[in-house]
Amino acid sequence: MKQNENGKKIKENIRNQMRRMGSWKSWSKRRKLTTGVCGVCVIAVVAGAIGLSGGSDTEVIYKETTVKYGTLVKGVTESGSVDIGTVDQTFDLDMSALQRTDTSGSSSSGGSSGSTAGSSSGSGGFGGMSASGGGAQGGLDMFGQIFNMGGSSSGSNGDDSTLTVAEVVVSVGQQVSEGDPLYLLEEDSVSDLEEELQSNVEKAKADLEAVEADQTLSRQQAKYTYDSSTAYGSYIDTEYSTTLQELQNAVDSAASALEQAQTSLEDYQAQLEEVTTAYEDAAQVLSNCQYSLNNTDPADDTYGYVYFAQLTEQAQSTADSLEQQKEELEQKVEQAEENVTTAETAYNKAKRELEQGKLTVAETKKLRTLAYNTAQETYDIALGYLAQELSDQQETYNETLEKWNEFSTYIDGNAVCARYNGVITGVELEAGDKISTGTSLVTLYDMDEVTITVTVDEDDMTDISLGSAANIALTAYPEDIFTAKVTAIGDATSDSSGNITYDVTVTLEGDVSGLFQGMTGDVTFVTEQTEEVLYVSRRAIITEDDNTYVKVKTADGSIVKKEITTGLSDGSNVEISGDIAEGDTVLIESSITK
Repeated sequence: MKQNENGKKIKENIRNQMRRMGSWKSWSKRRKLTTGVCGVCVIAVVAGAIGLSGGSDTEVIYKETTVKYGTLVKGVTESGSVDIGTVDQTFDLDMSALQRTDTSGSSSSGGSSGSTAGSSSGSGGFGGMSASGGGAQGGLDMFGQIFNMGGSSSGSNGDDSTLTVAEVVVSVGQQVSEGDPLYLLEEDSVSDLEEELQSNVEKAKADLEAVEADQTLSRQQAKYTYDSSTAYGSYIDTEYSTTLQELQNAVDSAASALEQAQTSLEDYQAQLEEVTTAYEDAAQVLSNCQYSLNNTDPADDTYGYVYFAQLTEQAQSTADSLEQQKEELEQKVEQAEENVTTAETAYNKAKRELEQGKLTVAETKKLRTLAYNTAQETYDIALGYLAQELSDQQETYNETLEKWNEFSTYIDGNAVCARYNGVITGVELEAGDKISTGTSLVTLYDMDEVTITVTVDEDDMTDISLGSAANIALTAYPEDIFTAKVTAIGDATSDSSGNITYDVTVTLEGDVSGLFQGMTGDVTFVTEQTEEVLYVSRRAIITEDDNTYVKVKTADGSIVKKEITTGLSDGSNVEISGDIAEGDTVLIESSITK
């Protein structure tokens, strides 16, 4: 009966010790790690109380383990303690993206504004393009419209959205798991944020639909410009030559008209000169006839008087006729001079238009040639822009939708929850505080940054480098081997004796949830391994008075001390030799203070 009571006390003490190192549940489920050890592992079982040592307040218990046979890793072993980093959990939801937006400033793609751009196909030839550039330039302008299409825009109203803490539900030292509530929030602040977020999702969806609807028209515009540019390419040179020839023909026609006008003027001038001379001669004859008539007495010379009278009448008729011809020719000469002036003006204009036309059609040819040569590239750029515009708007919608989905990650009901597993080391908020983007919530131990730093002599650094593997044996978990890698090597330091050492930091891997700040243990840097040896847990090794032995439990339950010789150690297990065999049950002795 006494023994049963002692056994109960021992078991209760064991449970209390395990609770101090973690939870009984986590202890019972802890996975045993066996990195670097090859062979069959036999789990030690808790034995009953064997006896007491030291005094009435200390109980000795034993755990059973077995001697194993296989490969043992050799390495450099140094002692150190666990250091757990901390992580600051902040509220990382982008609250600025959840502001209520002013949709009045929203505009869908402006590509439709260029629907008629480039519609002038240049049907009047190069000459018809002299003023505006016609179809080629219009096509380029249309692409400018496409490239300048404005995507959705909106302005925001009000300050950044915030959440209000209603109640703090955690405290320093509390163990939390991912998803556990940290703070309860005021319902109104949560519902307001939900409304803003939903509004943004609906707005982004509407903008996306608007861009999608505009894509068809914009693609048609791009295709029209491409077709127009490529269509002109087949007759650019012909149209260029034709236009120049038309301008030259206009000059030639004006020159011919000028020449004809000048010829007519010269003809009329020559006629006028002849008629003027004849008129002057006729006037002189008339004057002579009148003189002769005036100096003839009809009474004395009736025949002569009648004769001179007839000559005078004929001379007067001739002079009148020539005078009339002279006046008519003078009018014709005057009109011919005006015609020459008009023809000269037209000719000079035609020449100017020819010279200006040469420049205009050359520039137009250049534009059309450029449009033709770059039609495919321009078309591809336009399509690429449209695709990018759609992609950008789709991304905006996806991001907004992601914010909606992220909301449940940060807010569960009316609570802000933990995003990490760990022990809380700091609570940053209290009831009434506001939460916005970047607000610090709590600090916790960072179980992704569990490290041990040990000091290594320079002689042992030969096989140690960044990334080197290491095995960890912690006092709290005697049956477990944790794996680690070297993540930092400090600068060399020397003591008063000139010994050179290095601080080497290893980061533990795998399941470290049961570890606590300051736990002690050994770090073994793997350098080599030995095969086909007997080994046992290092905690089973007893050294007294320079003698090394283990306690072996025999088949009849008795306990026998057997002296052994130790060899290599991996930090958890030690190579042994002596009167011992594989599978022998050995005891690990522990003392528990009540």
